[in-house]
Amino acid sequence: MQTIDVLVHIQESVDQLTLEAVEDDIRNSPGVLATSHFKDTPHLVQVVYDSDQTQLSKIVEDFRQHGLHAQEVGL
Repeated sequence: MQTIDVLVHIQESVDQLTLEAVEDDIRNSPGVLATSHFKDTPHLVQVVYDSDQTQLSKIVEDFRQHGLHAQEVGL
């Protein structure tokens, strides 16, 4: 297992419930181990994933499938 920890920046402002729903969906993707954000920085979502099971580009695309403009920031 190769664990990677990244930040994904979301351009849009989304309400707390929407953000939590998106995080739940991303978290349920194969290889994603955890997602989280801080109330002070809702535009940044931390994602921990196993690079043996998924790729960052797939995770970012999952955010985009929710209609969000997302990009990797790194960590």
